[in-house]
Amino acid sequence: MKNIIIKSLFLVVVLLYSSCMNEGLESLNEDTKNATVADPGGFFANATVSLAANINGLPYRATGPGITRLWVQHFTSVTYLEGATYIPEYSWAELYRDVLNDLNESSKILAGTVASNPGEEKVIKNQQAMIEILKVYAYSNLVESYGNIPYSEALDFNNALPKYDDAKTVYLDLIDRLTSAINNIDSGVAGFGSSDLIYDGQAIKWIKFGNSLKLGMGMRIMDVLPQIGSEIILEATTLLIESNDDNATFRYLSEYPNTSPWYNFTVRQGLKYFVGTNTFIDKLNDFDDPRRSVFFTPTSDGTFKGAQYGVTQDYYSFSKQGQYFDEPELATIFIDYAQVQFLLAEAAERQVAGITDAESYYNEAIRASLEYYNISSEDADEYLSQPNINYSTAQGTWQEKIGTQKWIALFNQGFEAWTEYRRLDYPKLTAPAEAESDIVPLRFLYPISEQTQNGSSYEAAAAAIGGDNYSTKLFWDVEYRLESHYRQ
Repeated sequence: MKNIIIKSLFLVVVLLYSSCMNEGLESLNEDTKNATVADPGGFFANATVSLAANINGLPYRATGPGITRLWVQHFTSVTYLEGATYIPEYSWAELYRDVLNDLNESSKILAGTVASNPGEEKVIKNQQAMIEILKVYAYSNLVESYGNIPYSEALDFNNALPKYDDAKTVYLDLIDRLTSAINNIDSGVAGFGSSDLIYDGQAIKWIKFGNSLKLGMGMRIMDVLPQIGSEIILEATTLLIESNDDNATFRYLSEYPNTSPWYNFTVRQGLKYFVGTNTFIDKLNDFDDPRRSVFFTPTSDGTFKGAQYGVTQDYYSFSKQGQYFDEPELATIFIDYAQVQFLLAEAAERQVAGITDAESYYNEAIRASLEYYNISSEDADEYLSQPNINYSTAQGTWQEKIGTQKWIALFNQGFEAWTEYRRLDYPKLTAPAEAESDIVPLRFLYPISEQTQNGSSYEAAAAAIGGDNYSTKLFWDVEYRLESHYRQ
């Protein structure tokens, strides 16, 4: 009996010792340096980087929004003509996978941390609102590119075949979401801090960004839903981007790989594809525009010369992008002060209640663009005094005056320039002879992958919008298009 007791005690001691040893060994496996929970700020920052790259990328094939800088004929390719002639090869994968999915992950993580972070509810609410603003920005770009898109069933890994939702329904829902997000931001509370690569945590500027985005979305629908559009515009004017200091931009760094897509393509890789078009540079020459020497370099004879759009030509015979755009830190602009002022000028012309004096907003928009490119106020005065620039003496309708000057101010902001060209019908642009379309595209074609992988939803969407064609107008593009836009 005594031996049994001794053996039992010995076993207990061994088990206790073993347990202690195991606890000690387990603690050695604990990572005390790296986070055990994903950082919502990291997802938010990565989504911002991906969104900037998507807007401002520079593929020579027509694969995304960046190619629209060719479609609005700021530039043309003189080597590979796929982008300039509208070869149909499009993708929305980056926006869904790298932008919207990361924003969703950031939002989910924040939602799961509210209970464990007492006292931080307002900060988390601000962060969720900022996520929502970028989601609306990304989704609105998709609607403005394609029309009907996957929305209510998008980003669901359990549903590989999402349906496409009606574009107008989606757009109005996005505006409602944007309004809620703006209202949820407390300007006196922090946001994402250093993970905010647009405003570095300044909540008040996110309110301005949100309202400026809302102003643009309200104007997009003015031709089809004028009453709703006017109400949205008036709501947005409570606090807008008020100067170039408020511009919503993403600025790259000086060291590769964190340098701008333009720098990577034209400087680091030395690819000599793009030059200015005669369509654009001739207009700058006609206006003696002081931005001309910022946008482009002169040719060997000291003049600024653009190439014919959509034709293989000698790269060295024409003006290339200026030194300003060769800098690795070149910013991607989401929304800027000039855009806001042009929208207000248009609101005044459309007689939106309480918004008057289109000429003042027009002048301020041009000044804002010139100031952004470091053009002096004296040169701005001289530019605006020209009879063909001055709002009261320049020829054409208000659509032509605002549309032409906005086209210039939106240089290197291809997607916004293309969207405003489609909406205002100015300037007059025609498709090149060898293009896949008789008209400058009014929308992107759906990705080819959708036809093969999500065929039923694709076919239903194409039928609903009137055909998966370049000439299909999106729901907000209802105004008559000038016949001169069509290839002769």
